[in-house]
Amino acid sequence: MKLEFVNLSKSYGSKRALINVSATFEHGVYALLGPNGAGKTTMMNILVDNLRADSGVIFYNGKDTREMGAEFRQLIGYMPQQQQMYQSMTAQRFMFYIASLKGLSKEDAKRQIDDLFERVNLPDSKKTKIAALSGGMKQRLLIAQALLGNPPILVLDEPTAGLDPKERVRMRNLVESVSGAKIIIYATHVVSDVETIAKNVLFLKSGELVGMGSRSDLADVLSPQYDIPKNPGLEDIYMALFENE
Repeated sequence: MKLEFVNLSKSYGSKRALINVSATFEHGVYALLGPNGAGKTTMMNILVDNLRADSGVIFYNGKDTREMGAEFRQLIGYMPQQQQMYQSMTAQRFMFYIASLKGLSKEDAKRQIDDLFERVNLPDSKKTKIAALSGGMKQRLLIAQALLGNPPILVLDEPTAGLDPKERVRMRNLVESVSGAKIIIYATHVVSDVETIAKNVLFLKSGELVGMGSRSDLADVLSPQYDIPKNPGLEDIYMALFENE
């Protein structure tokens, strides 16, 4: 399984949000790091086909994803940054609605939904209307719906926003537990969320991909240009790249 970004670019008027971004993903967790405004959400929206790139192509196993259309979208579990859900639905009804969009049978949907409510620590909130859920609970529900159908590509845009420290750890463990056979792209500006689980890291800076690889590889590549200490942690590299942003 291989996902390839080839020279993706996107502008909003005179603002260049993505500039010739190329990257290759195989199975595992990939941390997409950068401050707000770096281009992370634009990149995610292009991947899930919510937005068209001005130029460039995304390939999945050698096929142009635009030509694959709905076939490719069915392979993606997407957790957006914004909590846009049907507020009058119960949490359970919302999950069944998403399951129907993904083409799951009622039996398979019920099994998966019951399991996911347990895994995201919402077993007692199935019958609660979404409008009555806290921000953190809505965030956990969004993670659960992204996992429905066991998609091979999981796209998480700031998945721990609004979660308390205990729930952040739970979500980190959940992501790690499903990462073996998936491509997981985890966009965040919270380095601690991904430092222990990410196979590789991508740094986006003002729309440009300034580095991709393991922590040690990034330190070697970026040290000549940035003031990175010896034997750095991921937080050290992040601070060196974005200390003035």
